[in-house]
Amino acid sequence: MNRAAIIANPVAGNKDLLHRLESIQQALSKQINEVILYKTSSKGNGAQIVQSIAHQVDMIVSVGGDGTVHELINALCPLEHRPILAILPGGTCNDFSRTLCISQDPDEAIEQLLARNTTHIDVGKHNGNYFLNFWGIGLITQVSERIDPDIKRDWGRLAYYISAFQTFAEPPSFFLEVESESNYFRGNATMMIVGNGSYVGGMETYFPRTSVQDGYLDVLIIRKASLEAIHAIISSHLLDQRPYGEDLLYFQAKSLRITTSPSLKIDCDGEKNTFTPTQLTVLPRHLQVVMGNDFIHRSSCLSFKDLSV
Repeated sequence: MNRAAIIANPVAGNKDLLHRLESIQQALSKQINEVILYKTSSKGNGAQIVQSIAHQVDMIVSVGGDGTVHELINALCPLEHRPILAILPGGTCNDFSRTLCISQDPDEAIEQLLARNTTHIDVGKHNGNYFLNFWGIGLITQVSERIDPDIKRDWGRLAYYISAFQTFAEPPSFFLEVESESNYFRGNATMMIVGNGSYVGGMETYFPRTSVQDGYLDVLIIRKASLEAIHAIISSHLLDQRPYGEDLLYFQAKSLRITTSPSLKIDCDGEKNTFTPTQLTVLPRHLQVVMGNDFIHRSSCLSFKDLSV
């Protein structure tokens, strides 16, 4: 490996990691001929950097939160030549780094980066945009929009669950039509989430057994935000089974066509700048990434037990 670029978001939540940028650069320089450090100056600047240097480097290191990762992969994924992506988690939840078994401890995460163990992962795509973690509409979007920035700064991941508790009491429903290669749904719903990674809000909330290497997206439609739906999701964790219940529907798909009434704002890896209708597809093993020490073992265990209905 000859050249690498570190792209850091200086306003991300983990200041401890951001204070170590120069030492990270020096440590990588012992293994790689040239390591360039970039600090983003505004939203969108990271994507601009990727577009200008991707053809010149072998690896890009993202230092920041989920928003930084999302911005960089949306610049990387359309390219024919895609450098390896490494993630040093520096945000509030760091969801996709957790899926890759990257340690949330800065020292351990740096050691995993230096080991440079890589694998190829699936990427989700919708209407020309890319996502690694999740795509969602309805309740999940309302939860993230209600998060107070000050509470998020002071309380971190807990802010997501405070907002979820407040929103759950009054979730509006919407009309939803979903068509995949093997499933069809038409009716009212309060939330739909499509997962590639397994973490949302720093926890394995909806898809604890999902794989980013199976060539499928995991789909969960919640018809009604009821206690039964909550019980079914919790039970799926405890019993290691696919979520099942009268108020929800779970399946896997390679592609999806989604229509809603009214048109809804989409939450895609925490970014909310697109609306339904939309089409989703999975790009199998589209991106090469640096993985954590336990990723191979975790991936080998990712299969639900058979569910008797």
